[in-house]
Amino acid sequence: MSKHAGALIEAGYVEQRKAVRDTRQRVWLRLTPHGRKAYHGHLAALRAIVGQ
Repeated sequence: MSKHAGALIEAGYVEQRKAVRDTRQRVWLRLTPHGRKAYHGHLAALRAIVGQ
């Protein structure tokens, strides 16, 4: 999973935040505005294929 996240971060689609909680490393991922636009474009393309 970290490889996929790394690719998305490198592409500018995702931001990452890390912290330690209860002695465990936690990672949060969030779509960037560029990532959100790409995601919605991908959904539109899938809907066009399926035909809603």
